[in-house]
Amino acid sequence: MPKRLTWKVKPEDIYEFKLVSDPQISPDGKEVAFVVTEVKRAREKGKKKYESHIWLMNLETKEARQLTFGKGSDINPRWSPDGKHLLFLSNRDDEKKGMQLYVIPRYGGEARRMTDIEGGVSDPQWAPKGRRVLFLASPPPKEKEKTDVKVIRRIFYKLDGAGFIHEKRRHLFVLTFEGARPKQLTSGDFDVSDPTWSPDGTEIAFIANMSENTDYEVKKDLYVISKMGGKPRKLYSGKGPLANPTYSPDGKYIAFLGHDMEKGFATNTNVWLVTSDTGRPRNLTKNYGISAVSAVLGDARGPGSNPYPIWGRAGKYIYFLATKGGSTHIFRVDKKGQSFAQVTEGDFSVDSFSLSRRASKIVYLRTSAVNLPDIYLLNDEGEDIQLTTFGTDLTDYRYLSKPERFTFKASDGKEIEGWIMKPIDFKKGEKYPAILEIHGGPRAAYGNAFMHEFQLLATRGYVVFYINPRGSAGYGEDFAYAIVKNYGDRDYKDLVEAVEYVKAHYDFVDPDRLGVTGGSYGGFMTNWIVTHTDIFKAAVTQRSISNFYSFFGTSDIGYIFGKEELGGEPWKRPRAYLKKSPISYVENVKTPLLIIHSENDYRCPMEQAEQFFVALKYLKKEVELVRFPDEGHNLSRNGQPHHRVERLNHILRWFDTYLKGKGSKK
Repeated sequence: MPKRLTWKVKPEDIYEFKLVSDPQISPDGKEVAFVVTEVKRAREKGKKKYESHIWLMNLETKEARQLTFGKGSDINPRWSPDGKHLLFLSNRDDEKKGMQLYVIPRYGGEARRMTDIEGGVSDPQWAPKGRRVLFLASPPPKEKEKTDVKVIRRIFYKLDGAGFIHEKRRHLFVLTFEGARPKQLTSGDFDVSDPTWSPDGTEIAFIANMSENTDYEVKKDLYVISKMGGKPRKLYSGKGPLANPTYSPDGKYIAFLGHDMEKGFATNTNVWLVTSDTGRPRNLTKNYGISAVSAVLGDARGPGSNPYPIWGRAGKYIYFLATKGGSTHIFRVDKKGQSFAQVTEGDFSVDSFSLSRRASKIVYLRTSAVNLPDIYLLNDEGEDIQLTTFGTDLTDYRYLSKPERFTFKASDGKEIEGWIMKPIDFKKGEKYPAILEIHGGPRAAYGNAFMHEFQLLATRGYVVFYINPRGSAGYGEDFAYAIVKNYGDRDYKDLVEAVEYVKAHYDFVDPDRLGVTGGSYGGFMTNWIVTHTDIFKAAVTQRSISNFYSFFGTSDIGYIFGKEELGGEPWKRPRAYLKKSPISYVENVKTPLLIIHSENDYRCPMEQAEQFFVALKYLKKEVELVRFPDEGHNLSRNGQPHHRVERLNHILRWFDTYLKGKGSKK
């Protein structure tokens, strides 16, 4: 039966989303556990809030049942080795205390709480025999503060989404399934991440930088520690970021993701292999020109974890995610690095996946430009079968605009990929206002993932177009490296040349009614654009950067980002920092600008918005500042539901006013 289009996209669709995430196939390969997140009205204050619960689906009958219920959120389901229980994280009993560890029988019943740790726990994982569980948590301070005054001694003292972390370190803990008191295995002035058990359960591998420069460096090392604790053994000394180690089935090797910073943050993330005894390394994917990251952005995703490389049957292949162009797909490589293949293909992106023990089944989470995330099954016969319909149940009955892919040659001869979306009520022969969307990152990409914001703009009568300019992920190291120490040059040219291409090749675009918007790096580029050209009649800059000099000392990552991306410290290179700061050119602005920013954004702090707003207002330019309380850098993706709706309405108001002449700014 053909789908019946009934509704148009609206900001309030956020209240109706049912977002599927984190699929995990059972050890016997018969069921998949996953998370469904939706907006509920809060029981206490009457406001809308997110709730997540764990579901199970029988892979033979395709019948799904909800396993957990109640208030709060239940996430991160992980099967016990015998398949009889599921570990999960939940804040059901005390949201202020953070996520705690619970276990529930596979066939239902009461969930049992296993931890009670201030600040919560993360990264739980069963031991191979199911008798122990590891997790990460922050040990309590030796002395509880008797004042609300903060004494800061660390350079890395705050983190977007987490708040002030100056007295917190993440360390490794183990507890028994029966529920004895957790045992702390690591300690010290450093953070542990990505722990994983060896197949025999005798040791745990993890990532850390234990040097005195731990807060000053991005380099990480691979360590191994006994299940009973003791001194960790450094297995591999990294030259850059490392993540997600996982043992081969026979325990002889450890695969992990990482790179050597050869081209800074633009370096491809590769799949590496080390021997678990000597730590002798081998880069398995260096010659294949891809980066093992999930870089395609979307604004409608549920909570999930960063997927580890997964070993196939008998340890022959390692499966992993990588971004290629505008899509993220599953790839595999053998442990010698000689056999490499793409496993999934198509105009969609894979967010996470899970393998059955014999690697005969892959369940994966898939999204596209016209579909919210749903879970699919890829069996050993190559059949691709949709399992859940939580996403398509919503999108199938909405009028949606399907993006049309285009490419063009930039002025230096490089091919640039982009997409354009027609308005929902498109009529041939008419001209429409058009909005250029610019992604953040900059090592990210737009493409085959659902963007509610884009669909909303198309529904409201706008052409929407977007490209992956120089600096984006998915097109190789040289492409990503092109903007290092040179922000606002080749990336800016790519974006402006994309506008010229669209105007020349799509006669339904009104060249006199162009708008531009972007967030984070995209906000920086929006600020850069309005200070360097007046081709746009309206602009909305979000969670942006206006002054790289002050960003160095106020952003949670400013001192790392500035040194790597701008080539040094601001006091040594003041001219370079100010040359690449949009505020240096604020007098040139002619485009009406709406500034949207979150009060608790520690990545691009509020002072960035304040500086730009005050300068523009001082010069009597057309500008507004909208400040969202109790929100961080990711307002557009996981902010409070009512704030996300209000944000979209402000964007519509601004563009309607200046591109359509509708109503007033207020």
